[in-house]
Amino acid sequence: MSRAFGMGLGWLKVNRPSTSVCCIGAIAGYTVYCLVADQWIASRRSTLIQKRKQQEHTVSTKDVSSPPPLYASLFIGGRFVNPFDTWRDKTLWDFIKWIVTRKTGNGLPADRSQLHDDLPVVPPHFPLLDAFSPPGARRLHTKEEDPVYAEYPGIESLNRDSQITATWLGQSTCFVQMEGLNILTDPIFKRRTVFSWLGPERLRPVPCQLKDLPHPDIVLVSHNHFDHLDIDVVKALGNSVTWYVPLGLRDWFARQGIYKVKELDWWHESEITVRDVAYKVIAAPTQHWSGRNGLDSNCSLWSSFLVKGASQSFFHCGDTGYCPAFKEVGRRYGPISLAALPIGSYEPRWYMCHQHINPDDAVKIHRDLGAKWSIGVHWGTFMMSDEHYLAPVHDLKAACEKYELGIDEFIAPTFGKTLLYSGISE
Repeated sequence: MSRAFGMGLGWLKVNRPSTSVCCIGAIAGYTVYCLVADQWIASRRSTLIQKRKQQEHTVSTKDVSSPPPLYASLFIGGRFVNPFDTWRDKTLWDFIKWIVTRKTGNGLPADRSQLHDDLPVVPPHFPLLDAFSPPGARRLHTKEEDPVYAEYPGIESLNRDSQITATWLGQSTCFVQMEGLNILTDPIFKRRTVFSWLGPERLRPVPCQLKDLPHPDIVLVSHNHFDHLDIDVVKALGNSVTWYVPLGLRDWFARQGIYKVKELDWWHESEITVRDVAYKVIAAPTQHWSGRNGLDSNCSLWSSFLVKGASQSFFHCGDTGYCPAFKEVGRRYGPISLAALPIGSYEPRWYMCHQHINPDDAVKIHRDLGAKWSIGVHWGTFMMSDEHYLAPVHDLKAACEKYELGIDEFIAPTFGKTLLYSGISE
């Protein structure tokens, strides 16, 4: 091996000009291949969408036993693609245009201490979370409870069969408890998205660490972008939880030594029994994309997830642009008790609208799902778009007023604050 390596270095020293030409040729060839492949996939996608539209009229709208053709996942040429007319692939020139013309700063104050008031962080209501968890999943906490929970009902009066807790921890990471089930979504607890030294940095510290929370039973992963899937959390939880992921992502988990993984296509359902209680997890469509390293773009699917218990349900959206599939989700599975919907990373609209909804779109999805309550996530954590860092809050309030939503029906929660939803029934 060492001799071969030495021979290779010797060849490079002698053939430096040839090496440069070969490298340039390889890059050019690969670029041409990608452009041709993208054009072929786009053409094939358009053809299949038209074929699905022709098939749509033959499927009964009352039939919920099989997915409607227009809303089934689509796999072409080794990649997943969006099957919706509302999607448009971005080109390299689109990206360059955005980078060159984008606004900077997001309105962030020069004095970062202002963020303490604008984006407050409170610790979760640990006694409440423990009360909703089985003894084996609880954590011991000795800290005095935050006064923000002073008006919450006493632990002894809680009923976990008719109440849901939701704790937003930043980005799309939520800890939700429903009918005795502990649910963690799109987990990321690190300071930056990629590594400790690479990627956008949190505006505010994470409200707590993974070890502070009751142990989750299941983890829902909408897609594999770094700000939605933290490898440190994957390794920490390992096979002690059941992971629900979209098609194509199981192999990535297997490479980390994680095998307790349920890989679901859109509309597929999986039943799980936890502590003798049965639940159903359903994968549903979203309009987005996937990838972690530039070479695996769209090799795995992207998905939302719906968790259904005996009488309550929770919808985890992940990232998405607005598309008609959410009306179909609502038709099949609504009304939904609680939904976590993204409300950030949406400007400029010409570039972001196909992959990220804005607060107005989020309220539309809330209505499409028939959600009783919704919380706005994916904002104020990592700044990866152009809107003002507080715009999601203000725009959500305006959208709720526009569509005449009731007070607290759809809110932008405080980092770390445990919300208690009572009397929810379908």
